[in-house]
Amino acid sequence: MKWLVILDPIEGLLPETDTSLAIITQARSQGIEVDTTTIDLLHFSGQAKCVALAAGGTEHPRGLGEYDLIFMRKEPPYDLAFHYATQLLSLADTRVVNSPESLRNYNEKLIALPFAAYMPPTLVSSHPGLIGEFIDNHGSCVIKSLDSFQGKSVRRVEPGQNEPVEEFTDGGRSPVMVQQFLERVYEGDKRVIMLGDKVLGAAMRKPRSGYHANFASSDALKTGLTSREQRIVDEVGPWMVGQGIHFSGLDFIGEQLTEINITCPTGIIQISRLNETDLPRQVVDYFIEMSR
Repeated sequence: MKWLVILDPIEGLLPETDTSLAIITQARSQGIEVDTTTIDLLHFSGQAKCVALAAGGTEHPRGLGEYDLIFMRKEPPYDLAFHYATQLLSLADTRVVNSPESLRNYNEKLIALPFAAYMPPTLVSSHPGLIGEFIDNHGSCVIKSLDSFQGKSVRRVEPGQNEPVEEFTDGGRSPVMVQQFLERVYEGDKRVIMLGDKVLGAAMRKPRSGYHANFASSDALKTGLTSREQRIVDEVGPWMVGQGIHFSGLDFIGEQLTEINITCPTGIIQISRLNETDLPRQVVDYFIEMSR
């Protein structure tokens, strides 16, 4: 069995925390031949191809159709290079996780909007006037760039603060997401890893300082799902599988759904340690069944 993992330059990843490396290591331990590549090495010449890096470090050209499974793990931001990569992946006669169509169709902030009933008050707009009115109505809010990740380009904004709105929207030219600020973020932001439509595990990310909650700047604490969160997962999970999304991360603050991460969700190493489980093996076993 041959797999291809598309990711950021491998020399910049941290083995002790990186989800992609954990899955690659586990797959190779189970006898799977795993190559890696980056999106700049995807290309088309008669067919969709890549320049792949084998486990031993040897580079070799391969058609994407030679693989049994392709795992797309390129981190945001979503830019034109990422967009074109998904188009090349759509030409592969191989299952891609998550599907290139879903990666093209669903921005990681906007994908949650069909489930707005479970979210804090939320606005998506580029219009400074509409954004200012929303903040006036809901008080303290956070403003988020639509292509950010790991809490980057997220800022708390108060009524009357026009400068952050102008900055984030580029003077009204770029849409952003604005959400009512949830004080319970200081207790933690809960990351729920989904494998298919089922919960693989969860961790509470409690900020060491401030309100930015992510694995890089927070303490990972053991947690489970509340009954409300489980109801949300039971609705969101099957919908995502229907879109070809099999590996994802849902984020909750105070039982409110805030984001759905589908490009490069992280946390399986931290959750494995907290719960004394082996999430990389569960992911690999699930993918093996998918690729048969």
